[in-house]
Amino acid sequence: MSEITFLASSRPFIIPHVIEEYNQRMKYRTEEDYMFFSVQIADEAWLEEVQGLFSLPYLYVAEGVGNRIFLTYLEKYMEIGDVIEVYSVPNQHALSAYREKFEEDLEYIEVNAGSYTYRDRFGFFQFNPKKWIEELSNRNYMRHNAVTTFIKY
Repeated sequence: MSEITFLASSRPFIIPHVIEEYNQRMKYRTEEDYMFFSVQIADEAWLEEVQGLFSLPYLYVAEGVGNRIFLTYLEKYMEIGDVIEVYSVPNQHALSAYREKFEEDLEYIEVNAGSYTYRDRFGFFQFNPKKWIEELSNRNYMRHNAVTTFIKY
């Protein structure tokens, strides 16, 4: 099985130079340090597969959205007015089956990086502004039956 994650954004998505340098490292202190966050423009075949899932114009295939590097991006580089949508499935070869389940039991998750909030169908959570990234990392912010929206307002 091979996971696939799609990331849509309100403007062209550019990985900051600091994160690119981190991605290029060759030495790691611990096994946990081996992580990266990257995005590549989705090709036509993937665009057809996910048509209608996203409301934003720029679509990418992403890696590392579930790790600390992506959370660092949200904390340090996301700008006021930015919107990012993420959809991930554990097996890219079964995307159509996951999409059918998604459409039957639609969920939403919204994370606001400006007001430090998390909302899903189960309720609303206010993060501590000083520890919000740590608190978000302990939440399930990606599910195969939900498009997660990250906003900053």
